[in-house]
Amino acid sequence: MDFIDRTAYRIFSSRVRSHAEKYHELQIKIRQANIPLPVDQFVSTAYFYSILTGIIAGLIGSRLSPDVFDSITIPAITPGTGAVSNWVEANTNVLLAAAAGLLLLIIVQQTVFFIYTSIPTIKASIRKSAIDLSLPHAVIYLYALSRGGMNMLDIFRSLSAYSKIYGTASEEFGNIVRDIEYFNHDLPTALRNASIRTPSEKFKDFLDGMDSVIISGGNITTYLKSKSQQYQFIAVREQKNFIETLGVLAEVYISVFVAGPLFLITILVILGLIGPGATELLYLLVYAIIPIGTLIFMLVLGILAGASMNVPKKYIIETKLTPFKDVPLKPVLDMKEESRRIKWVRFHKSFSKFTDVVLHPMRMMRYNARNTFAITIPIGILYLAYVVSEKGFSLGSISSIHLGHFNARQLAVLDDHIILSVLIVLVPFVVFYELKARHIKQIEDMVPEFLKRLASINEAGISLTDAIDMTSRSKIGILRAEIKRVSEDISWGASTALALSKLEYRIRTDITTRIITLIVKASESTSDIRSVLAIAASNADVEKQLKTARSAEMFVYVFIVYIAFFVFLFIVYVLTAFFLPAIPASIGETAAELPIIQGFDIEEYTTLFLHAAVIQGFCSGLVAGQMGSGSISAGLKHSVIMIIISYGVFTILI
Repeated sequence: MDFIDRTAYRIFSSRVRSHAEKYHELQIKIRQANIPLPVDQFVSTAYFYSILTGIIAGLIGSRLSPDVFDSITIPAITPGTGAVSNWVEANTNVLLAAAAGLLLLIIVQQTVFFIYTSIPTIKASIRKSAIDLSLPHAVIYLYALSRGGMNMLDIFRSLSAYSKIYGTASEEFGNIVRDIEYFNHDLPTALRNASIRTPSEKFKDFLDGMDSVIISGGNITTYLKSKSQQYQFIAVREQKNFIETLGVLAEVYISVFVAGPLFLITILVILGLIGPGATELLYLLVYAIIPIGTLIFMLVLGILAGASMNVPKKYIIETKLTPFKDVPLKPVLDMKEESRRIKWVRFHKSFSKFTDVVLHPMRMMRYNARNTFAITIPIGILYLAYVVSEKGFSLGSISSIHLGHFNARQLAVLDDHIILSVLIVLVPFVVFYELKARHIKQIEDMVPEFLKRLASINEAGISLTDAIDMTSRSKIGILRAEIKRVSEDISWGASTALALSKLEYRIRTDITTRIITLIVKASESTSDIRSVLAIAASNADVEKQLKTARSAEMFVYVFIVYIAFFVFLFIVYVLTAFFLPAIPASIGETAAELPIIQGFDIEEYTTLFLHAAVIQGFCSGLVAGQMGSGSISAGLKHSVIMIIISYGVFTILI
């Protein structure tokens, strides 16, 4: 505990303990959220921060209140009511300021206390979703290794070491191992304790069933098999429910963020002919409501999608050379010289990384498409700076950005260059991202076939090493080169586990990471991995079918987003190309003779509609990517396509 926590505990802990029953639910949530604090310490800290912020807010409110009340006329108190009334009348503003400060103190204190004590509930809810998401993969791991003959405690210990692969569920099994090894509990007791503290009902049901099987002496492998099949069935059902929910969200998006803006744009354009005020609302709609509303929609969509898609964290396997660990080291006589050498080695290592990036930028971009931004963003900024400085554009003409003084025509001179700079930033990222996504998809499509062949060869009595060598000679598509590298690593003396770990590091997809980790662990723990390979092949096939079905269903919603965007673009084009030029003719003048009608600037509205189409295209592309692939990065290609189409329509046809 730090100084604040200790101070808060000394001040408020006795009061919290005297009302312990009041915080019983909070204590449960703290435990489920895995927050390592007792409830009295947590609540004491909440009181401390809430009262401190309340006092600060009250002081600020009392200092600002006199300025407010000075401008308010307060009726005079009837004279002759006594000295107290005269004093109150003379100090009315001071009393009102004190009352306002006290009220603000209470409001802020209660708000901060409520928010702080809500943190465990929020964290517990997040952990529940994370456990439910990773539990099916963890159960597959348990089932596969139990078929290989490993002890359940060893399997739990092994699973807990792969929290970066199997997520929060592996951490829960790690807590079970901790209870057994450090608190000397037996396995049933540890399972019951984990069942009590977990926020996930699914995980609680799994632990209760395992506890019953162990106590009754049942077959734990059979139980794990039935649970793995049950979770696969649940995964299919949950995916159907998610797709149905996504359909509702797609309709909401089209209604609120496509049809709604179209209706408002049409109404505001007509109101702009009548009088002032509508134009400002149109600016607010185009530059604020559409992008901010889309951002909120994507946040909601991301929360829902997060419960249905598993995006594993990337991690790096670090290895150390150990062949010379038994060789004694030469004593160091000059520590300064040794320190200088160590610094030189570190500098050389950092410089080598830098030169590798400079000399091989394509490799860096292929590894991670986001690395393209390190090059494209400076290029885009330099290009805009060059255009502004060398082409004679004045920044003074576009400096008034606040509503009421900003005019879309002020940016019209830079539209071409802004859009080009955006494309300079986005197009390289899209190219490298899509190349890697396509490569990953091809690998994941071949993983089930590779595992099936490996399992069939191993089932014939051939060792895993020889099975890998034989499989590397067969036709397994894009995986053939990678499996051949595994076979070559083994032939050069690497262990099968190390060669497979290198394969997992090179590919690093969600399916291959889990499956290769499972095979590596099985190869280390048992000589008979036939059943493990069969289970891994079956699991990979199920996951492939789920992803294929999901992609097919999501394509429909991507298509719907495109249709909605084209409708938006068509309506905006009609307004710009036909409605706006027809306004002067409707009062007997031509557009060339009267470009502005009662403050109605046709050029301004044309530019504003171009910006509306480009912004709507960019936002719609991000939504399409998140609906289709569950990734905003995947939506940038749709954004680029829609931006180019929008700009092309306004440049060529208008």
